[in-house]
Amino acid sequence: MNTVSKKHVFFTGLMLFSLFFGAGNLIFPPMLGQNAGENFWPAMIGFLLTGVGLPLLTVIAISLSGNGMQQLASHVHPLFGIFFTVVVYIAIGPSMGIP
Repeated sequence: MNTVSKKHVFFTGLMLFSLFFGAGNLIFPPMLGQNAGENFWPAMIGFLLTGVGLPLLTVIAISLSGNGMQQLASHVHPLFGIFFTVVVYIAIGPSMGIP
């Protein structure tokens, strides 16, 4: 079993934090609580499930798959694994991240 250095753990944690924590996670929860009124707890549970739970589940699934997203998507079909990975990278980078 390979041991991971503290440096790698720190930078991986910093990368995941910067990837998932943005303005939406800073501005949206207080606005959600203010607009929810009496329905604060159902709104907060929904936000935590979709804003925290799903990204965490994604990180766990990709880390357990072994070699990343392409291998995880290849369980459907090998060509789907390539197509899905390319579409996700294009959607995250050139299509939405750069403009």
